[in-house]
Amino acid sequence: MNLGIVISYIIAGMIFLSIAMMNIRVQNSAAELTITQIVREHVVTITDMLNDDLPNMGYDVNRTTRENSAVGNKILEFAYQDSISFYRNLTNDPTRTPDRITWKLIDDNPAAGNPDIKTLARIVRFENTGTPDTTRIRLGVTDFQLRYYSTVGLPLASNMSDPGTGSTLSDVKQIHVVLEVQSREPVYNRATGPGRFVRTVWDKRFTPSNLN
Repeated sequence: MNLGIVISYIIAGMIFLSIAMMNIRVQNSAAELTITQIVREHVVTITDMLNDDLPNMGYDVNRTTRENSAVGNKILEFAYQDSISFYRNLTNDPTRTPDRITWKLIDDNPAAGNPDIKTLARIVRFENTGTPDTTRIRLGVTDFQLRYYSTVGLPLASNMSDPGTGSTLSDVKQIHVVLEVQSREPVYNRATGPGRFVRTVWDKRFTPSNLN
């Protein structure tokens, strides 16, 4: 066979392979951008709820501080590293007892694909009826951490030990939240080899007015 023809075939094969690899990279990049946007939208959905709940803990009708003769002026019910429970009036209805809201992370791996995904639950217990209403947030949450501070503005590492249900609940002034959300399926940077999960981390420190 003519050597020139052989070389031409080799060059053509290399060009074809390069084009194929470039197409794979473009497709993977497009998939990663799409998945990243989905993960960010999930973060927004969850943090919108947190941004409404946590600053408003302890509020009753017309944003007055909660009062309940049965338990005193209790705002926090418990406070742990992965869960928190507090009272607020969700409806601004003066005839209703403020409801108890609980956020907690449940390690149940509800999603196929990513073994680190857990369920973040928001439980509203309607105190007038004692009926709980649970929203199970299954949007790729892999971490939900809470830190508590007895003084506003302390460094991140100067948090309290978990107050739990103890007497130090009344010392809580600030709450720092870390939320991590990951994709359910991995993305790939090359045609072969292990992929990786897209992740977004959100953190914020809250200073609820009724705790200060």
